[in-house]
This record gives sequence, C-alpha cells and structure tokens, in this order.
Amino acid sequence: MIRPGGELLTKRAIKQAAIPKGAKILDVGCGDGDTVALLTEQGFDAAGVDMSSKLIARGRERHKDIDLRCMEAEFLDFESKTFDAVLMECSLSVFRLHEDAVFEAYCLLKPGGKLIISDLYLKSPDPKAVEKMLIEASEKASKPKVEGGCDENEKQSFVMLDGALVIDELAGKIEEMGFEIEYFEDVEHAIANFAAQAIMGHGSLEEYFKAVVPEGDDPARYCSCSAFKNAKDLGYFLMILRKPEAEKSPQRVYTSPEEGQKI
Repeated sequence: MIRPGGELLTKRAIKQAAIPKGAKILDVGCGDGDTVALLTEQGFDAAGVDMSSKLIARGRERHKDIDLRCMEAEFLDFESKTFDAVLMECSLSVFRLHEDAVFEAYCLLKPGGKLIISDLYLKSPDPKAVEKMLIEASEKASKPKVEGGCDENEKQSFVMLDGALVIDELAGKIEEMGFEIEYFEDVEHAIANFAAQAIMGHGSLEEYFKAVVPEGDDPARYCSCSAFKNAKDLGYFLMILRKPEAEKSPQRVYTSPEEGQKI
C-alpha cells in the first residue's frame, strides 16, 4: 500500500534473493495485498498478514483468491520453519516490537530461507542521539514488569530513531539472532520518486497518507510517515538476510546500560 519503489523493487528484491518459483513466501505488513497478488501471479505460493483488519478486509475484496490474514508481526500463527522467504516492505519501521518481529521471521523461515526488508533509514544519525536511544532502550528492558502496567512496560526499540531505522544497530541485532546479511543497497531513488508521485497526485505527503490510510486509522502507523516530517538525510534501503542451513540457536540480546555488556 505504502511502499517506495513499488512492484519494481519487489521484483528486483525477489530476483536478487534468488527465490525460486513455487517458493512459499509470507508478506508481513501486507496492507491490502498488492504484493501478495503480484507474487501469486508470478507463480509463488504467497500469503500476507497485517495487523489492520480494515486493510485485510479491503484486500480480500480487491483480490478474491489470495491468502490474507489479520495478525501482528510479532505473534504470527504459523508453524516454525514453514516459509522459504519472508518480506517486510516498508513495514518493519512501524511494527510495535521491531526486534521481536525480526526474531519471529527467523523462526518461521526454513534453514537457508531469506528475509527481505526494505524500509526507511537514517543515513547519518547523530551519534549522541543513537547512544541516548540505546541507553533508554536498555533501561526499559531491564525494568521489572508490573502487573497492569502494559503501557509502561512497552519495550523501546534498540534500532529506531526519529521514525526511521538505524542500520548499524539493526544489523547488529540481526546478526545476534543468527541471520547472515547477504545483500544491502541504498535505494536512493525510491524516496524521491515516492514523494514526487504522492505530492503530484495529492498536493502533499500529508494528504496522500490521509487518502490511502483506512478511515479511522492513524497515518503514523504506515511506513513510519512521521519520519518524512522529522528526519533529515532520510534514505531507503533493501536488505536481504539469510537463515543459515546449519541453524544457530536464535537469541534475543539485551544490554546492560552500566556495563554495555550482553546479558
């Protein structure tokens, strides 16, 4: 639905990742299912999930014969080692728990499977702001959980700043989970083309987001559109990750703010 680069980037990513026809692919954050429909037409066994029931309903109306389900990215109701590939197209940045969503994808992939991420990132994040983000996230992770304090217990991300991803931190977390980074590219034209088309069609980015987001939903939940307003030096990347054939034991890694050590 909101994906800089559009279907051309999707096709190129699938080709770059060498995903064979007939492979089982899950699109996480699928919106109303355009990518799932495209992949199905191209001979893949594709399914999509999104946390928005409105988008899933709209997708089922538009695409009658594809598999779309309402699920959260961090809690996917599929058996482990089910998929050959998982896609996250401009969706990781708006998931509630970013590291948990990547971990979930790791669990769902078969050994040798690929996770394909395209999303917004900060090209030159302020080192002091990144350090502050990591300290606050570490402190939040180490806080005791309090019954009934769900809002207070919400995890702060180790990989997000100003509505966009911090690549170095994301790469570190990904490798700690067991993924191998196979490919990375700054798709520099995607942001400019996306913004130009949105403004030409709707007058402004704000009006574009209002037009495409289902009524009653918060536009800030889609492709981290707050980053378009707040972030400087915003980029868009394509990353392909591989789950090793000899599977490692995946792990969530947290850091002690006092010592900066894994615990």
